[in-house]
Amino acid sequence: MSSKLIQDILQVTDDPNNVPTNYTLIESENGPVTGFEASNIDSLLLTQLTENLTIKEPFTYLNECFQRCQRLKRINKGDQSLAQLFQETDRLVIGYGLVAFQIQDFAVNGSAKQYVVNIINSIDNYTDFLSQIIQRAIIEESIIDLLDNVFPTLVDYLIKDLPNFDLNDSQTYNNVLTLFELFLNFKPVAAVFTKVEGFLPTGDCKGNLYEKVTTLGPILTLSPLLFNVALKNYGELLERTKQQTTIIHESLQAEHRVVIDRLFFILDRIIRGSLESRTDMISYLAQIVNKNHLRRADHAEQNKLATNAFMTNITLLLIRFSQPFLDVSYSKIDKIDVNYFNNISVFIDLSNETRLNSDFKEADEFYDKNKSSKDSRPNFISDCFFLTLAYLHYGIGGTLLYDEKLGPQIKRIKSELEKVKGFAQSNSFMTNFVNVQLKQLEKSLKYTTSIRDAMKGFFAHRSIQLEVFDFVCGASTFLMRVIDPKHEFPFKPISLPLIPDQVGVENVDNADYLRAHAPVPFKYYPEFVVEGPLNYALYISHYGGSPLFRNPRLHSFVEFGTTILRCPELVSNPHLKGKLVQLLSVGALPLTDNSPGFMVHIFEENELVSKHLLYALLDFYVIVEKTGSSSQFYDKFNSRYSISIILEALYTDSSVYKRQLIWQSQNNPDFFIRFVARMLNDLTFLLDEGLSSLSDVHNLNNELRERAAAAPLPSTDANEPDTAELQSRLSAAQRQAKSSCGLAAKSVELFQNFTKDIPGAFATPELVDRLATMLNYNLQSLVGPKCGELKVDNPAQYSFNPKELLKALCTVYINLSVQDEFLSAVARDTRSFNVDLFKKATIILGMKTGLVTGEFCDQLVQFAQKAQEKKDEVAEEDLEYGDAPDEFLDPLMFTLMKDPVTLPASKVNIDRSTIKAHLLSDSTDPFNRMPLKLDDVIPNPELKEKIIAFKQQKKLERQQEQAQ
Repeated sequence: MSSKLIQDILQVTDDPNNVPTNYTLIESENGPVTGFEASNIDSLLLTQLTENLTIKEPFTYLNECFQRCQRLKRINKGDQSLAQLFQETDRLVIGYGLVAFQIQDFAVNGSAKQYVVNIINSIDNYTDFLSQIIQRAIIEESIIDLLDNVFPTLVDYLIKDLPNFDLNDSQTYNNVLTLFELFLNFKPVAAVFTKVEGFLPTGDCKGNLYEKVTTLGPILTLSPLLFNVALKNYGELLERTKQQTTIIHESLQAEHRVVIDRLFFILDRIIRGSLESRTDMISYLAQIVNKNHLRRADHAEQNKLATNAFMTNITLLLIRFSQPFLDVSYSKIDKIDVNYFNNISVFIDLSNETRLNSDFKEADEFYDKNKSSKDSRPNFISDCFFLTLAYLHYGIGGTLLYDEKLGPQIKRIKSELEKVKGFAQSNSFMTNFVNVQLKQLEKSLKYTTSIRDAMKGFFAHRSIQLEVFDFVCGASTFLMRVIDPKHEFPFKPISLPLIPDQVGVENVDNADYLRAHAPVPFKYYPEFVVEGPLNYALYISHYGGSPLFRNPRLHSFVEFGTTILRCPELVSNPHLKGKLVQLLSVGALPLTDNSPGFMVHIFEENELVSKHLLYALLDFYVIVEKTGSSSQFYDKFNSRYSISIILEALYTDSSVYKRQLIWQSQNNPDFFIRFVARMLNDLTFLLDEGLSSLSDVHNLNNELRERAAAAPLPSTDANEPDTAELQSRLSAAQRQAKSSCGLAAKSVELFQNFTKDIPGAFATPELVDRLATMLNYNLQSLVGPKCGELKVDNPAQYSFNPKELLKALCTVYINLSVQDEFLSAVARDTRSFNVDLFKKATIILGMKTGLVTGEFCDQLVQFAQKAQEKKDEVAEEDLEYGDAPDEFLDPLMFTLMKDPVTLPASKVNIDRSTIKAHLLSDSTDPFNRMPLKLDDVIPNPELKEKIIAFKQQKKLERQQEQAQ
């Protein structure tokens, strides 16, 4: 019985007359072998493996022997006399299976690569056998030898023989993942897995090679974002219906979700294996992100960096590891070390990282002074959290930046395609050349569009994006904890502001003061801890299924954003704050005509947000005047436009924000005045720029039409622009008109609201003359002699509605009509003020369009008539004081000074209201550009007395003349 079992298990026989298929005849020098006993199994196996040339795949043979043994063991389960036989057979077969991997030359036709290929092709057939081999290696303490023969061979095979190892070949990648899972199911294997040859790269590995030469690299690239996967799924059908695209998206999303789950299991086993394996894993992931910082560079060379698939997968896996200590209870948030970067053994390279509000030297000095002891090192939770923040910025952050660049790239390719097609139609002699170009461009378009579609599918995967944004919200709460001087948030509320507000009529963005008072250690954190979450949230907010929508944790992120804006000492980079207000404006925009923006309920109901957001927005509106970049003059308009959208959404009759605004104007006038001054500066520029651009559009369109209608005669003027140049000018004017008019329209809406509720704030000496001049000038532009130049085709495309703009400007006049200072300022504007313009405006708004009531028209005309009366009075006064000495006149306004002061540097005498108005926009002496603050000006009581005496003398002379 036992002899027959041994023959069947090993597929050997001693009967030369009966050799079944695949059986081997075993003979000795003296003839056939007799007696297949347990004691002979070792020699029989050894003979088979080392001498039998018909066994082409030794490991497969051993696996089959093992399976036959298990089957026969089950059949003969009740026969105890055979137990030892089966046990010995198992021991030897498993032992030789281990030896086969450890010593490749041991077996005839032995090849570790062939063993691995066979396993990958049919993993289910090898699972039980491999499990036994792994257990034997663990017992014999030779597990590293086994791993070093399996996994480097596997990686080499995947990279060299399967260059397209990806989601397109589901059987192969699933089998490979199963092999990893099989080994790592054993904790002793997981504990030493990072010691496998190739787990950590040798030497200076480039950023793009980690996914090709390291043990985990190939499996960590399994993603729909891989080029080949995108091309196969999206490239075959570029013209698709929305439903077809959705089906492809959902199929890849489901597959990717399963892959991420399996990859997480693999990494989780390694991290839980041992302290050493956990440390090695963190080191491996840190090396990758440190070598790929250029993924966020504007002109990164993608072929020298890790792929989006690789970096994005790692980001998702780290986010999954972060979930337990960033859940809504925050029960483990105190395990994240707020002083993490003080540790000596920090894996993340900060050498070139911009800090939140400190320079490199200051940060290095702080860390050198506050380094932890050599024996201490961060816990895994802290390592994982900060590494995840780095990956959010350079991993997913690099991917979304790449996606943002694809749009313009696709647009350029399509434009080039049209040009080439047009050239083909007009040049039949170059058909072959043009066809080659067409094929190249069409191929390029197919590739690029496929990648873009894959990106859309990935970022539209709501369940995965919810995990990412949950991390963003958790990180926001932790960063609030770092900002909190006592580090007790969220269990105790944070008190804002952290330092006293710097309020004054001059510029308040004192960078040195803010840096000196920024909280420690937050000021020394790398900028990416804020930029990564912010970039992601802003990008993903534009997706229909964005994880920001209907998300109960969104309040954490809005709280953090409000705190950043409310405390200008926290973040020095104005561009980050600009992105932040842009995101908040997205959340403020109505979803439908009757539905508020998805953040509005947080703006109104969250205590921290509702208490501080208004001041934060008004303050940043002023500070964003200077961004430090060459384009700072235009940068501010985008941020202020976003702020205007938020303020418009919040400013309702019942809103707490309206009450706060009124309170600020009454109780904090210097703060509010500098905000209104910036609004006025912007509106003045934008209206002027917008209307001028519309005039250019009108005139250029007319000239192009005239040229098109006229006979094509050669021009006699060498300096006359050709049609192409005119078309280019028209395009530029159209872009400028669209931008300026859109921004101006939003600013005018705010002026309407604010002048209605707080008119006194707009009639201050610092502002009133500039406001009146701006209104008069634009009223003249809209209804004056040159208003016809503003007529353009399709004015809506420029956000230009002249009648609504006229109504808004006239509404501001009426709102401020009860302010005597405003009335006087309108009258003082001799350049643009004209009663007839107001009358013409009432005809347009009342009789022609019916946009306003008769009462509105009467109020406007009455105001204009009062202003005319005031103008006549001013003219008389000018005659009366016309011979005033120059020293009595304001050097900028050329009017009699009321409160003269002396500027300390230039020694020029100027009216206090004039220099105060100047300092609202420019914190320098207007006569020598030296730095200047209002507190520095010197009162000049002697000159004031002289002016008063002069006016009294003139008054006395007038009375005497009237008496005569």
